[in-house]
Amino acid sequence: MKKTKMSQKVAIVITTYNQEILLEKCLDSLRKKTDYKNYEIYVVDDSGKGVVGQRIKNKFGGVDITINKKNLGFSKANNVGIKKAMGKCNPDYILLLNDDTEVTQKNWLKKMVEVGESNKKSGILGCKIIYPDGSLQNIGGYVRKWEIVKELNQNIKDVIEVDQVMGAFLLIKKEVIKKIGLLDEIYTPYLLEDTDYCLRAKENNFKILSVGSVEIIHKKGKSIDSLKGKKKIFIRFKNDIIFSFRHLKFAYALFRVFIYLPLVGMLKKDNDESELRLKNFKLRRDFLINIGIYFVSLLYVLILSLSKK
Repeated sequence: MKKTKMSQKVAIVITTYNQEILLEKCLDSLRKKTDYKNYEIYVVDDSGKGVVGQRIKNKFGGVDITINKKNLGFSKANNVGIKKAMGKCNPDYILLLNDDTEVTQKNWLKKMVEVGESNKKSGILGCKIIYPDGSLQNIGGYVRKWEIVKELNQNIKDVIEVDQVMGAFLLIKKEVIKKIGLLDEIYTPYLLEDTDYCLRAKENNFKILSVGSVEIIHKKGKSIDSLKGKKKIFIRFKNDIIFSFRHLKFAYALFRVFIYLPLVGMLKKDNDESELRLKNFKLRRDFLINIGIYFVSLLYVLILSLSKK
């Protein structure tokens, strides 16, 4: 039987890592503020403990719970959820949704599916993501020259084509998954796997769309400084290097990896709102440690690439 526009099944995959209160608010908002009925929720407890997963199972009947034996990270945990959802309900769409989000419009999912169905070449859809105070957080962006994510900052209400949308809300058609597979786990534990997935979809002739008329709240901090803690610094450099050589033109990849990233390790903006001008930067106190981690990351990626040949 041919499916009507609004009969498409959506599997909502939510991974969580010890954020029970935020997850409950997310699930509660889905239950109370979704007028589209043909969806199922798959929660992946990625804490490695299972406490949150068991409590959610008791509180929210009908939610499918998977408990990972250890913390896998964003891409691996989401892949667990995607594979389970694809096997159990064969959805037309998979929505990857962060556990620290809340939906605010009852017709949000109906609108997203309508846009997906009316744009046959679309493969991945995102929406307007806002901070709890209502200010714009993300509405998609572009890869431009050496800049990995040139985010839009306009308050757009239309449907626009972009290069990538934020992984906090990633609506993926099953055709995309069948064509390009799952999230690339090389980016484990997190960072840039969502942008990588969008670009892989584009390379396979799928369009990436951002739906400005749909908005969700994402309780993410506004700080832009990701260089806090040696492990986070290593992850930032490692994933950035992998992504750059995979998706940027060679000259731009060289500039980003060998000039831009070392400068990121050495210099810090005075504040988040300041422009990208030399006078607005200051030397980091731990810049020597950062540069050391940068070279370790570079060596790691080199060894990784050689081991795959």
